[in-house]
Amino acid sequence: MSTHERLAELKDRLDAKTRLMQDVAHELKNPLSVIHGYAAYLSKEDVPPAELKKALKTILANAERVAAMVGQLQDAVKLESTGFTMETRAVDGATLLQEAVESAELEAARRGVRLRWRSPVGDSLMVLADPKRVMQVLANLIGNALKFTPEGGTIEAHAQRDGGTVRFAVVDTGPGIPAGDLPHLFDRFYQSNDNPQKSSGLGLGLAICKGLVEAHGGQIWVESLPDVGCAFNFTIPSALTPDPVPR
Repeated sequence: MSTHERLAELKDRLDAKTRLMQDVAHELKNPLSVIHGYAAYLSKEDVPPAELKKALKTILANAERVAAMVGQLQDAVKLESTGFTMETRAVDGATLLQEAVESAELEAARRGVRLRWRSPVGDSLMVLADPKRVMQVLANLIGNALKFTPEGGTIEAHAQRDGGTVRFAVVDTGPGIPAGDLPHLFDRFYQSNDNPQKSSGLGLGLAICKGLVEAHGGQIWVESLPDVGCAFNFTIPSALTPDPVPR
């Protein structure tokens, strides 16, 4: 690599860090402003009970939003430096899938989106995994699908054995992903400028998902068709012996 190329790479990294700091400041400012405003309101005397409940609920929601962003930043540091530490054990992938879907059902109902899950009957989906980390990946993929699937749309999460792995998928009927974004989708801090439904965030969620899946020894990928939807797939090693190949 030439000196010019090294300088260009260094400049790109510095620019990325600058954008990250700007994004972090922007994303944290909004929920913190809401928390501050409601806290100031609650400091007044004689707040009606109904308003008190609403204010506390709003403060809690925004505090959870801040905590989630801080958690993403912590995971991004691990992704950059030491990597993720997995506490793996044999766990039922179907149970993880069901719990991830059930935890998102209220949000799906609020958005008017049908959310369902399925797994093969009688087929063991035991995986060697850190259950908290697999749940984190599923929650992120389902959460993204909810952001982009319009009212009346459908999201289906399913899992099946695939050789020596279990393949999980989250399929939605959203607008799909622009072709130009697909090669960069799992890059850290990447956010599309072409998607009219671009959501807020730090652009870390999918990069963290990729790091978590690969830390398990799996793979993650996406398939998308414009105006049809997309399917995010990832594999986790099975806890069972792979089925023998027929001769």
